Amino acid sequence: MKRIKFLLAITGLTTPLVTAADTTIFGTLHANYGFLKDNGKSVDKVHMTGSRLGVKGFMPLSTGLEATYILEAGVDLEGGQVTTDTRQAWVGLRGQLGEVRIGRQFGATKVSSAPVDLFSDQFADYNAILESEFTYNQSLAYINKLGSLGFAIELTKDQDFSPTDTQITAIDAVVNYSQDGMYAAFATMQGKDSLKMSRLTGAYTFFDGHKVGASFERARPEGAETQGHDAFVVSGGYQSGASFLKAQYGEKKSKAGGEKESLSAVGLDYRMAKKTVLSFEYSINKNRAHLAGDQVKTTAVGLSHSF
Repeated sequence: MKRIKFLLAITGLTTPLVTAADTTIFGTLHANYGFLKDNGKSVDKVHMTGSRLGVKGFMPLSTGLEATYILEAGVDLEGGQVTTDTRQAWVGLRGQLGEVRIGRQFGATKVSSAPVDLFSDQFADYNAILESEFTYNQSLAYINKLGSLGFAIELTKDQDFSPTDTQITAIDAVVNYSQDGMYAAFATMQGKDSLKMSRLTGAYTFFDGHKVGASFERARPEGAETQGHDAFVVSGGYQSGASFLKAQYGEKKSKAGGEKESLSAVGLDYRMAKKTVLSFEYSINKNRAHLAGDQVKTTAVGLSHSF
């Protein structure tokens, strides 16, 4: 109920911005159809994670200062069930000293490694390996960029991280460097009375569009060094005209024991039009949830269109 009231308040704040600001309507339709061999059992599956629709914009308030906002809804189809959710809903102020945002926002750690995930919203999305993928319901963020160096810090009060505290329950921060195709980032998230995660990422995009990247993640519950996990994902892609050949591999090792989980994938993205991509992928996910012998193989085709 608190989350609903908070989002309604943010929606109320953005309503005058939508009507008066420089507004852009945007969205993505992302659908995948896969043939899965799940522990020897054949299954057909439709996967629509990542489809969304939203509005965003800005409105000048005075010289060098403007109001910003975004409202974005997501639609997922998983296991025959259609679900909708608010992906983002925030308002902000942007000026020479950076930008301050308040509302529902992606975590800094979550977005810090985006350049590495070449199978985003597909069956082989690296979220099966990396777990620092938080979206905070109530957060205050400060973002700034000094030349090629950028940084952000978020303060949240979500009960997911500390049900006994009504003040700051998590801090999420990132520092990144981006210039001439080179990208590097270090992000860390500290949940009060819950867990601590850190992620180190490096990526490089060549002039011709070829890509390589890697991200390393460490997660530990509060006061429990023998639990949590260590994980990494490496990826690479080769651009040839409208075709992009790609490969990705990741491993996650639990500190509590069990088998090492791995996810390997190869694929092809073919750009049919400027904003329309046809994709093919083949992936193998072994030892899910660190269970020995568990395995799923996926062959899939997907279509993504943005506007």
